[in-house]
Amino acid sequence: MVTGLALVAGCSTTSRQRLMQLVFDNPPAPGESTTPPPYQGRPRRPPPYKPKPPPLVKVKVYVPAFQRDWKALWRKLPKTAAGGVDWVRALEKGIIKPRPGLDKKAQPQPVLPLDVHLKPEGQPLFEVTYPHKPHTEWLACTNCHPKIFHMRAGADPITMEKIFQGQYCGRCHGKVAFAPATGCPRCHRKLAGPKK
Repeated sequence: MVTGLALVAGCSTTSRQRLMQLVFDNPPAPGESTTPPPYQGRPRRPPPYKPKPPPLVKVKVYVPAFQRDWKALWRKLPKTAAGGVDWVRALEKGIIKPRPGLDKKAQPQPVLPLDVHLKPEGQPLFEVTYPHKPHTEWLACTNCHPKIFHMRAGADPITMEKIFQGQYCGRCHGKVAFAPATGCPRCHRKLAGPKK
């Protein structure tokens, strides 16, 4: 290598140019700049394909009036002490009127004005009054009977623990109806104390 460099150094410009052409591709001519040209090769991988986004289309969506004014309607609904909606009072005042079903041909079922009293042994303060009337204004009997509740007194081992786990009353309460943790006197009416 050193001998080759010594030969090149002692050669004329023309012979040096010829020798350089044997060793290198396109060596610069004598007096030319030795700055290499910018890399012009193709990339190893093509750039990722970026599809053009589709053109935006403006669509008019019809929103019924009752949905446009839902905030105003929400403010009109009566509230519980915990701040949630008191759906039973809303029913009683006629603010809302549930439809008998999603099907337009669905027939309303009769409202059942029956209170069921559940009395836990040795705990008279925790007696539960279950009102059928507001429940049957919302739901058909088959929503609860016989899958959730049997039609015989004392047949269901209902406890607050099971309700909090989503069983029995907990199928709706705490999800779409008032939460059991904040509505104790609504079921255990004796906990509410005297009305006057």
